[in-house]
Amino acid sequence: MKNIHYYIITLVVLLLTVAPVKAASEAEFGKLHKTYILHADGSQEMRVQKELTLFTHAAMNRLYGESFIIYNPEFQELKIHESYTRQKDGNIVKTPENAFVEVLPSAAADAPAYNGLKEMVVVHTGLELGATIYLDYSVITRPGYLPELDVCEQVEELSPIKEYVLSLSVPESKSLHYELLNGKTAPAVKTAGGVKTVTWTLKNVQPRPYMLDVSLPAGNVQAIVASTYASKGHALKVIKQQFESNGREVSELAKKLTANAQSPEQKTKQLTAYVQGLGNCRLSLSQTGYRLRPAAEVIRSAYGTEAEKAALLAALQQASDIQTEIKVVFPKTVNKDAAGLAAVSKLFVTDNAIADMQDFVSVVNMDAQPIALKTVSHIISQTDTLRVTAKTGKALEAGYRRFELPQARSGWAAYEGRSTTMNTTRPVNLLLRYLPDETYTCIVKVTDGMKPVVLPTDKKIENPVGSIEVTVKRTADEIEIVRTLKLKKQLITPAEYPAYYRLMSEWMDADKSTVLFQVAK
Repeated sequence: MKNIHYYIITLVVLLLTVAPVKAASEAEFGKLHKTYILHADGSQEMRVQKELTLFTHAAMNRLYGESFIIYNPEFQELKIHESYTRQKDGNIVKTPENAFVEVLPSAAADAPAYNGLKEMVVVHTGLELGATIYLDYSVITRPGYLPELDVCEQVEELSPIKEYVLSLSVPESKSLHYELLNGKTAPAVKTAGGVKTVTWTLKNVQPRPYMLDVSLPAGNVQAIVASTYASKGHALKVIKQQFESNGREVSELAKKLTANAQSPEQKTKQLTAYVQGLGNCRLSLSQTGYRLRPAAEVIRSAYGTEAEKAALLAALQQASDIQTEIKVVFPKTVNKDAAGLAAVSKLFVTDNAIADMQDFVSVVNMDAQPIALKTVSHIISQTDTLRVTAKTGKALEAGYRRFELPQARSGWAAYEGRSTTMNTTRPVNLLLRYLPDETYTCIVKVTDGMKPVVLPTDKKIENPVGSIEVTVKRTADEIEIVRTLKLKKQLITPAEYPAYYRLMSEWMDADKSTVLFQVAK
């Protein structure tokens, strides 16, 4: 009996030790290989090969039950080399023909100009726990559709990757700029038969967090960027040459929209409101083949991609004699020409959010010249008055009355403080949208001989991330309560996150302060 008891205990301990390993991820990529080839005639091929083993029902039914491939059949051909599932017992289930479903990409649903795009939905069959999905496909692009080889591939997926390989092949005569962002793995470079091949091989890539925001600017995911454009300026020229001079439709619309405007600022506001009111087409630059429709067509259709709407806004402002230019956001790179059009995260005319983040991205004009954006102040200084009388507040027993100090309706506590402190620890960097500098003053006017029983206490917490402070000053009939928050570090590492969490916990607690008074006897 003792031996049986010993074996049971040992088994339980082993299960408790092993179970969390399996539960750590929904699935695992045995391999994820991506190959980009630029041929001498200008045609290109992108090939993706993946092997993915499923561990949970969520992986089967929600995360990985289908694969999605967007392409333009007018200029591109999709080839499925292999698609099957190897079940846990080794049985092979090939993907049937009716499991390849061609649909319109959802981002193009309300954009007739882009209804020629297709999205192949590969419905994986024969799935079960422990099954492995095998998918191997190529998108082949005919010469003339894509100007150059242009790559921006994020490495991390929602599940770990045992072996990640990304390979680039171009004619030896072509310039090739490339870089691994937020990583240190050096690529293997070889030349044979007039072709240069650059290959990164990364082992045991850890997944990105499922419920936490990650990004290249925050430095918590890796990406490979590569371009055969001679320079970033040559890449942007592809977009710039599509901007048209102000035609009649643009000029007439600008005149109509700003007819009642009294200043350039009013004109800008009215033109911006019009463009923002147009329908949004969520297709990216790469999905449209780096093509923009003319401004007049965007006006007539009343919708546009982000890039098309930026071009239209610039054209309308220029037609209204407002000096403006389109700016472009790229990830920061050591090799300034490594990031081509595929790496563009935004085209814009004015964007305060980008201005707040400009220390973490590269912002240039259409000539690839760096730009320093004018920032908007995030200083908040708010004063409220709270009147304490024998009839206001919430009546409690024994003559006590409770009062709530006015809360910040905007500012950091209203949203950011809560959304960025959902967990007490954080495994990846946190990049704040901006640095708050907030002061809230409450003047408590006391009458009817009310006596304070509970008030906030003086408090000051300062650490490398920032500081909060609460001060209370009392006179005979007035109490001044001042609450201040000032953050000084926008990028917060996992090691610094506890300091940020401490500040936010104290700040949100101070924001909900309650004061208690007693009616004079």
